Amino acid sequence: MVNSRQKGARGERDARDAVREHWNSPNCIRAAQANGAFSADLLHALPNAHVEVKRYKRIAALKFYRQAQRDCGSELPIVLMREDGDTNWFVLFKIQDTGDFVDAFITNATQSGAEDSGLPAEGDQDQPS
Repeated sequence: MVNSRQKGARGERDARDAVREHWNSPNCIRAAQANGAFSADLLHALPNAHVEVKRYKRIAALKFYRQAQRDCGSELPIVLMREDGDTNWFVLFKIQDTGDFVDAFITNATQSGAEDSGLPAEGDQDQPS
């Protein structure tokens, strides 16, 4: 039988190590190391961030990520998700792709707007080819 507390602790340690490596957060620790005084699972991961760690046998959203990974070629696989009735979109990519995502985001933010790119203006509907 799996001890869920031990499994959770292993997941938090794995996540902590990934955050230290890929988010440039060498001081990241598990909240359990802080005597449970905090509600986040990881502390000092990013400034002003509350990080929860979830480790499950199967995570449904990863099915969509695997599709993006199969289809992306040499591009960065990213999944945008939203539940019906919710207005919030969520983004999913591998933690080791954080740097590539940030680089692409910054490049996009520093380029000229849609009006100079030949793209449809905001609010225009996609037109069939």
